[in-house]
Amino acid sequence: MNFKILESKLKRHKISYTKDNEKIIIGKAKIDFVNYIGLGIMPIVCGLGILIFLIMNIRILELGVVHIAAGAIFLLSIGGFNIWKSKRKKLANSFPKVFRENKIIIKYPSEDYQLDINTIKEIRLNLNPLDKENFEGNLYIVDIKNQIHFILRLHDENKKYIEDDLKWFSDFILKQTELDSQ
Repeated sequence: MNFKILESKLKRHKISYTKDNEKIIIGKAKIDFVNYIGLGIMPIVCGLGILIFLIMNIRILELGVVHIAAGAIFLLSIGGFNIWKSKRKKLANSFPKVFRENKIIIKYPSEDYQLDINTIKEIRLNLNPLDKENFEGNLYIVDIKNQIHFILRLHDENKKYIEDDLKWFSDFILKQTELDSQ
């Protein structure tokens, strides 16, 4: 099976994978250190620095102090949100999934679970807004025992991209497991 489009979609969403002959292993989400430091760590450090400076030179009656304190709290919240979002994505995509020979193998710590044409009941897609500008999409597979297996979590600022990519991943799984031929 050709994995070229799958590889490009995984790269776009910063989800690590390895390709080995006729299988592809989707693993942990990559940490983008530029975004992690620039959008997570730096706003928190700047916000804390501003708050410490204000506490040391407190002038409560000045109007500018309130605005500066609000800006510091804003920086802390932006940094905290971005770190939370990256940790959530990393945790969600932590169990390796092996796509090969018309089946998907999920490597849980206790066991390997195999999903194929005989064990997949349905594929579920879920799209949630995280805030006004960020969206999260999830892809699940429900097996014949009604157990829900998490496959992927995607984050993006564009809702349409996540909808399209989730639909594409769903179609890919249908083709990979040959469910589309039923």
